[in-house]
Amino acid sequence: MIRSTGKMATISMAALLSVLAVSCGESKVSQCNKLIEVANKAVSEVQAVTASAQPQDVTAMTKIADTADAATAEMQALELADESLKGYQQRFVTMYTDTSKATRELVDAVGKKDSAAAEASFTALQAATSQESGLVGEVNTYCGAGG
Repeated sequence: MIRSTGKMATISMAALLSVLAVSCGESKVSQCNKLIEVANKAVSEVQAVTASAQPQDVTAMTKIADTADAATAEMQALELADESLKGYQQRFVTMYTDTSKATRELVDAVGKKDSAAAEASFTALQAATSQESGLVGEVNTYCGAGG
């Protein structure tokens, strides 16, 4: 009888330790939510700026670059343990960095009335932002998968 009580205590202790270990680490769902929250915030802020902006609105373009810079900083600040999410995080950082750089170069080119530079910057901006849809889809698929 004493042996079985000892085994029960050992099993109970092991169960308790596993619960504590799981609760100490952030879940995949929690980490996904943090990543998605930053990405959604960036999209919302850009949409708010572009909703009323004119195509050649330098102030709006600068706000978009500022939003991309802020999203870069917020995304980099996320502490993620999940290796796949870290990969998505880095891809978002790269996309936001490229978006900001291309947008600022576009603003500069428009200010200088340099159509060739503006066209090159616009192409770079399109390349940077074209990654978003696929990346968001991958994150949604990964985060929607179990466990």
